[in-house]
Amino acid sequence: MTLFVPLEADTSLPAAPSFLTESLDPQAQISKVIRSILKAKRIVVICGAGISVQAGIPDFRSADGLFKTLKRDNPREALVSGKDLFDASVFNSEHTTALFCQMIAQLWSLSQAAKPTAFHNALRALDDRGKLLRVYTQNIDALEEKCGLSFGVPEFEDKRCKGRSKGATADCLIKESSPSDASKLPCPPSDPPRCIPLHGTLQSMHCQICNCSFSLEDYLPSLTMGQPPQCPECTSMEETRQLIGKRARGVGKLRPSVVLYNEAHKDGEGVGEVVKKDLIGSSKGKGRSGADFLLVVGTSLRVPGTKRMVREFAKAVRSRGTGPSRNSPSPASSPRPSSATDEEPVVPAMKAIYLNLDFPVPTREWEGVFDAWIQGDAQGFAEMLQEEIEREARAKELALERRKKREEDATQVDKSTTPKTPKAQLKAGLDAKTVKRKHASPSTPSAKKRKVQPLPTPPKTPSPRTSFKLRIPPRPPIPEVVITTHPPTSSYQNTSYPGGQQVIIPEKSPPARRNLVLPAGSRTAGTSEYGHSNTTPLSTSFPKNVKHPSSSLNDLSDDEQDADAHVLPEIRPNVLCEIEVA
Repeated sequence: MTLFVPLEADTSLPAAPSFLTESLDPQAQISKVIRSILKAKRIVVICGAGISVQAGIPDFRSADGLFKTLKRDNPREALVSGKDLFDASVFNSEHTTALFCQMIAQLWSLSQAAKPTAFHNALRALDDRGKLLRVYTQNIDALEEKCGLSFGVPEFEDKRCKGRSKGATADCLIKESSPSDASKLPCPPSDPPRCIPLHGTLQSMHCQICNCSFSLEDYLPSLTMGQPPQCPECTSMEETRQLIGKRARGVGKLRPSVVLYNEAHKDGEGVGEVVKKDLIGSSKGKGRSGADFLLVVGTSLRVPGTKRMVREFAKAVRSRGTGPSRNSPSPASSPRPSSATDEEPVVPAMKAIYLNLDFPVPTREWEGVFDAWIQGDAQGFAEMLQEEIEREARAKELALERRKKREEDATQVDKSTTPKTPKAQLKAGLDAKTVKRKHASPSTPSAKKRKVQPLPTPPKTPSPRTSFKLRIPPRPPIPEVVITTHPPTSSYQNTSYPGGQQVIIPEKSPPARRNLVLPAGSRTAGTSEYGHSNTTPLSTSFPKNVKHPSSSLNDLSDDEQDADAHVLPEIRPNVLCEIEVA
């Protein structure tokens, strides 16, 4: 279902289309639509000739439109309708081409004298507040650029002439400028212009052969006489070919850069890329999430390409809504509810709005596409929207002023109630830190905590040899016992070498006599491998303060038996140690 909301009071529900639902309170619904517009973040507007009629530029299909006035002003011509002059077949004859050129000259004069309407200014206001994503206009008057919106078709790569010579490049780039460049809304170079002309513009002309573009204003006298001008690029190229002795290829003629019926858009690929970006979003820029509100204004939706765009954008904005709309199309259309018995229809979220005097035909193609049809003049709705925008801006300013005033009053009260000197403040019960912070020097900035980077540590170098003294406490004296062993007799044999030198070699002599120093109380007994005894049993007495050793002679260690061995420091390598015994 589509909600019917008339701008004028006492407007009855039209007979067609059958899926319309009457609103019991149109003013409340209009306010709801305006709030939805102001709440949206990425608005897409698709507009037609209806927004420029008040500026003095006629539309096409109304009673005073171009199609009927052209037929009335040219009775001798076999024109079924003025639409014949906007068809690609107009260039098939010189006569229709002359009529087309004269009509374009008149439209250019009207567009130059026209001023932006209230709806154009409302678009600029939305753009200033960052809510306007894109404007797709079917108009060729470029009034959107006069109101301050960036205008044109983006060039994703350098457009060079597709001429007949490789040298014809730099002079054929599209150069469009206007007196309002200084007041244009700045647009990032990477983002497309805010306004995209779907049907071209009256500002430029292009060659039908080399496709080079030029300003239309420079060739206005030729168009007024009904004569299409020759392409200066083709003329220069032909002169060059004649000088170098090459055959002539002909000179193209310039035509206005407007899209006619039954022909392709010269910049159709660029327009398609922008539409795709606004539908699905992009990774960066203002429209990274895609459009979230659609407003269709002042167009009868007869062009197939525009009809397809409207349907796709309506699906996209509804998919980003909070929930399914109650007026979405159903498989079986129910009869129109009676306004006398039914309650006010509730539309959870208005995402797609159609604003025009008449509903597009055939009506069955638009069932479930729009959430609401606002019947009325686009300029009247634009004035209501502009008033709401200004009211919202004033409310924000007043709120900001009240906030500043409250802060100033609070500061003055704080100054009047707080003692001036730090001692008086401390007596009044203020915190010492607060007093110190208040009386800190305003010129001295507060020191911010910074992460201190540790200084680089120098490489380790081997430490020089040092000496230190260690004092060890004395140990109690331990009596010693001297044991003397007597070696047995041994026999020697003489061995002589060939040199005559004699060497005396003992024959299995036992070890030489040794003096063994043992602690008192130790006993040594045993038999040598030669079969004699080399030890003498001793009987000694140990002092009471000396423990009996438990290890053998070979395992005896002073450090292990010393009770103070654990107090000795660790001796590192490369360090001389001098030990002084007390």
